[in-house]
Amino acid sequence: MNYVAFNSTYMSALKRLSGCLLILMLLLVSCQKELKPATVIIKDPVRHYYPVLQGEQLYVSYEIENTSDNPLFIQEIQTTCGCVTARERLPIVILPHKVGIVGVEFNTIKNSGYVCHYVYCYGNFQDSTYIEMQFDTNVVPSADYVHDYEQLWQEFENSNKKVQSAKDGTASQKGYTTEDQYSFSEE
Repeated sequence: MNYVAFNSTYMSALKRLSGCLLILMLLLVSCQKELKPATVIIKDPVRHYYPVLQGEQLYVSYEIENTSDNPLFIQEIQTTCGCVTARERLPIVILPHKVGIVGVEFNTIKNSGYVCHYVYCYGNFQDSTYIEMQFDTNVVPSADYVHDYEQLWQEFENSNKKVQSAKDGTASQKGYTTEDQYSFSEE
């Protein structure tokens, strides 16, 4: 008797599970839609900014207008330098006939002089898989003294004591050394 009861319970659970899997598969198959291409207009895709002081942040925002009847999905943003980072969370969705913003942040601490950077947005665009935007500026060092990269980094770390103390520890947490550690045996 126990064997038959176990078998019928097992078969009942298996039927329910297969029914749920069948419904799930039907839902997944019926929800597949093709992502259609979208046409866009970029307001001022090539920009020339006034000079900025070395160490400052330059925030660049591009307006992208979706002129099609299909939603625009921007899946990825790539830049030509690690000093330029995207400010928006991905994916960026711009509804039909609406305007969206793609923003990037340019950290000038590692640059000096004329710089030109490109921003590539990948998505379901009409004529290509990506669009290209460009900006340039002159990064001007401080007028009193031209710092090299290591000095600029040191100034940046000194201005942010919390990060430095968390990374290196405070003076009381660093410990000490003794002369015995530096003694050399004579032969």
